[in-house]
Amino acid sequence: MLLPARTGALARAHTGRARWPGEVATETWVVIGLTVLAAVLRLALIGSQSYWLDESQAAHELGLSFGGMLRAWSSAEWNPPLYLIVAWPWARLFGTGAVALRSLSALAGVAVVPLIYLCGRELVSAPAGVAAAALAAVNPFMIWYSQEAREYMLMTALCAGSLLLFARAWRTRSRRDLVWWAVLSALALLTQYFAAFLIAAEGLALVWHLRSRASVLALGAMAVVLAPFVPHVIPRLQSPALFITAQPLALRLQQVPVTFGLGQLYKGPIVSDGLLGAAALAAAVVGLLVAGAGDGELRGAAIAAMLAAAVLLLPLALALLGHDDYIARGLMPAWPPLAVVVGAACTAERARIAGAALAAVLIVAFVWAGIETDSDRFYQRDDWRGVAAALGTARGPRAIVTTSGQFATGPLSYYLPGVLWSGPGAPKVRGTGPATIDELDVVGNVGDQVASRLPRGWSLIAERGVDGYLVVRLALPAPWSTDGAAITQTATRLLSDAPLAPPVMIQRPSASGFSR
Repeated sequence: MLLPARTGALARAHTGRARWPGEVATETWVVIGLTVLAAVLRLALIGSQSYWLDESQAAHELGLSFGGMLRAWSSAEWNPPLYLIVAWPWARLFGTGAVALRSLSALAGVAVVPLIYLCGRELVSAPAGVAAAALAAVNPFMIWYSQEAREYMLMTALCAGSLLLFARAWRTRSRRDLVWWAVLSALALLTQYFAAFLIAAEGLALVWHLRSRASVLALGAMAVVLAPFVPHVIPRLQSPALFITAQPLALRLQQVPVTFGLGQLYKGPIVSDGLLGAAALAAAVVGLLVAGAGDGELRGAAIAAMLAAAVLLLPLALALLGHDDYIARGLMPAWPPLAVVVGAACTAERARIAGAALAAVLIVAFVWAGIETDSDRFYQRDDWRGVAAALGTARGPRAIVTTSGQFATGPLSYYLPGVLWSGPGAPKVRGTGPATIDELDVVGNVGDQVASRLPRGWSLIAERGVDGYLVVRLALPAPWSTDGAAITQTATRLLSDAPLAPPVMIQRPSASGFSR
């Protein structure tokens, strides 16, 4: 048994007597309050930032027919389709705008808070669950991905549910709990392949602990769930994720603890202290557990730590062996069990004062990091919505060239009507064939002296800086019938820091202008 005695509040919940609000356990009201706080923090600024590449890709795919969405998933997505399948009817009802689409992730992010409370209560104690839920409610990493129109927070909620049912199946040895563990685990796997590290660790632990045929079948069912996706995942395993490996593994190792605790502040100089900070926190947590935790608390925290370690270390071992997908957001299945471990340390029965001090320090750090993120543009998503607004309405067909590759063309092709999708999955020939244009717009870096390099007869329509980017609109003296290669060559001469082949987008006048 993980918990020799599971608090009187839980025992009273099974007496069958109806309770008036005043009789509800204090911890329940606290968790309700934390859940409301989580909702406020996740919804307050949910639409303040524009989509970045991955979100614009999801918005584009969710705007297609259901069959078109699945075809786009098959060709361009790196993970299973459950998020898109769930989000497709959501988008039909509420649209693909930032507030509408991100609210689905926000809903999952709010659900994570009570789920983590239940995980902590089941594995360790009710106070540990409350502490873990408090950390989840204000953590900037959890808030950030609750405001992102991608699969990460849905995966985290499903992984927290899987952890909860794992703990119940471990304690009760009930076949029903085992079946529900298998269901939630399968849903997590169908959301993100990285969930497999947590699910595999939980499944093997249940097989070892229960030693039953049902546990073996439940674990084996996970392989059956993933089997249809083998043709989808093998090409991705064979191709390096350049958006990940562009940064050295050593740097990404430092980023993980900073990201888990302080969110986007990993982009700043504090990242150099990431491993040192993680070591200090680990030492404090272990010290509190060893000095103050009871046997049941220590046993539950140890199991949660083992599960988190599997998620953090197995992908690292694969990276060292040559298959490197090590990135903080992929490791999110480790967050719920880590929160339980820290919650257990903060509420260890013989170290309450020191534990409360640790909880206070962490909560203050989380709140500070959230304020820093919300107040400093450096830590936020690039403002492609603002760039699209700066591009304004064209007077005729125009070409738009950006130096930031698909990181710009994906969001811009979402925000600009009349531009074919130019993000992941778009045919490479799109937008590069013959075209007649009378305007060329370039999006470079602030500091580019575009106006001083204009060919004879060209004129400047507008020039504006947006979030570190320089948006320049140029009128041609006469319509220019050309192709993508010639446009690229011209734009490269205009920009001081242009890649050899910046992507070209063509916007037609019948639908030009900023939208969404």
